[in-house]
Amino acid sequence: MKTNNFNLWLRLTVGSAIGAIIYHFSSGRKTEKLRKMVRMRNQIKESENKGEIYTLSANARR
Repeated sequence: MKTNNFNLWLRLTVGSAIGAIIYHFSSGRKTEKLRKMVRMRNQIKESENKGEIYTLSANARR
């Protein structure tokens, strides 16, 4: 459980840092590409996490 908690805080920290950088440089084409890339990676991570949660809940029911 401690590892999952650490991963959560790590993701929040990295995500906040990336968000601050994007906000700071938010006036060009490169920024739009970076925003799209970050959104895509977040969506991939969310879908992976949902799969893990589903697997864990299915295993807990057994």
